[in-house]
Amino acid sequence: MVMGIVLGLAVVQLMPDKDAALHDEGLRLALLLENVGLEARASGRPLAWSGEKNNYRFLRKNNYGDWVRIDDDTLFRPRTMTEGVNLGEIKVEGQPLKSGELLLFSAHSYAVPFVIRLRGEVGSATVTARSTGDVIFTLDGRQLESVAK
Repeated sequence: MVMGIVLGLAVVQLMPDKDAALHDEGLRLALLLENVGLEARASGRPLAWSGEKNNYRFLRKNNYGDWVRIDDDTLFRPRTMTEGVNLGEIKVEGQPLKSGELLLFSAHSYAVPFVIRLRGEVGSATVTARSTGDVIFTLDGRQLESVAK
């Protein structure tokens, strides 16, 4: 009987947590978005974010004023989310971000408020930025992380 209980606990511990991928991807995105805002202000150059389905990228303006994808940066490289995690609704100042539009991070002020929803296999997560610069991460409606300092 004792062996059965121990074996049962071991099997539960080895089973993958379906919320783990959603949690990790949501928290990663929240931290990256906080950092891209800080980088824009520190460098004095605007940056942008764009996402679709299960991937996202960061962009900067080149010498000609065109937005180009950042490929050569360890932190702001293009990313594909874990299988089963996808971007859902994206709103900026309460309005849906249309396909192809960029979420801009100003070099001179905090980003406008935005909400990015992620969908997982069994739940959802939200990354919310306020005009104060606070970035909040929630998983299934429970605030887990405030990533802003």
